[in-house]
Amino acid sequence: MHRYENADDSLTEVFLDVLEKHFPTIQNLSIKLLFDLKKRISKGQLVLASIELTSPKIKFFSKDNVVLEGYDFIMIVDQKAWELSGEATRPRIIRHELRHVFVDEKGDPKVVGHEIEDFYAEVQLNKDDPEWRVKLGVLVRDVYEQEKFLVKEN
Repeated sequence: MHRYENADDSLTEVFLDVLEKHFPTIQNLSIKLLFDLKKRISKGQLVLASIELTSPKIKFFSKDNVVLEGYDFIMIVDQKAWELSGEATRPRIIRHELRHVFVDEKGDPKVVGHEIEDFYAEVQLNKDDPEWRVKLGVLVRDVYEQEKFLVKEN
């Protein structure tokens, strides 16, 4: 089984909507959207999504008829997290990852860390459900654990 899969229409549509509504200044950047098909843990935490700056080599290899210069970033979303997310949560996942995108004064794309556990702007946008990420993380982790248990039984 492959580790990654191209994003489906649901991820692409939410991504484009969030980009247009909240991040008009980075719409000129090219971002490849992928699903991660396996559980990823970083620093003891389940990774629901991440965004990476492409290396010069990946940028070169990702050139095609649509993305002439290659991708600037790769956004990877845990497929189970996406499937288990509701309409209110999906944009939160995308917004959070896009907060990591930064273009410096030279016009070079960069990835930045968190201002706090979450970004200040996201705290305000998520005031109706500040624990969304924790709840989704617990749900996704439980599903992965159930699958592991089922595989052992069979």
